[in-house]
Amino acid sequence: MTFVMATLTETLTTPDRLLAGAERLVVREGVRALTVRRIAEEAGVNSALVRYHFGDTGGLLGELALRNAAQMANERTALLDRLVPGDFMGAVDALVVPLWARAAMSRQFRAIVVLDEMFARSGSDLNARIWSVFADGVTRVQAALEACLPGVDPLALAWRIRFVTAAALDIPPRGLPDGRVGARAAYGADSEEERLAHFRLFAADSLRMDKRDGYSS
Repeated sequence: MTFVMATLTETLTTPDRLLAGAERLVVREGVRALTVRRIAEEAGVNSALVRYHFGDTGGLLGELALRNAAQMANERTALLDRLVPGDFMGAVDALVVPLWARAAMSRQFRAIVVLDEMFARSGSDLNARIWSVFADGVTRVQAALEACLPGVDPLALAWRIRFVTAAALDIPPRGLPDGRVGARAAYGADSEEERLAHFRLFAADSLRMDKRDGYSS
């Protein structure tokens, strides 16, 4: 395994090695661990190359954030472009499936986990840039769900979309390859595929509203 990882690292360009190193640090230790020295050590390169390729840690962080945002946004766009009008579960999938998209540089992580740490710790400028990548897709998801739920309160639906998205982050610690310390019997196999399948049903139940919820007209 060590040999394989070393071989993969050696095939990356220097900027990508720096981004991959930063991504691992973000998931393991958070954005505040991103110093020029730590990133360079994690990537196995000279620290001067951080500034050469990205200017500073802020420039590197911005590039990493946008790459991860694109992982999710592109997958959502593809699902929305194939969506048949009136397909409720298809609209649910357009919201949920991209939340399982793999991280841009380290496939053992999910992009949303990387972005969550960045969004929580970064400044408003980077947060606005991250959100701009998602804005169109989220608007399209909301419109698709509204079309499937006649009479739904758009504001209430927007909050439920927000709730479902946040719930996809799972419980800490999230820095392990599959985001958990060990499976618990109550969760069955607890594989990545099973988690997505169960989460898909949870999201559908959370987004589907009727008069009992007090949201329909």
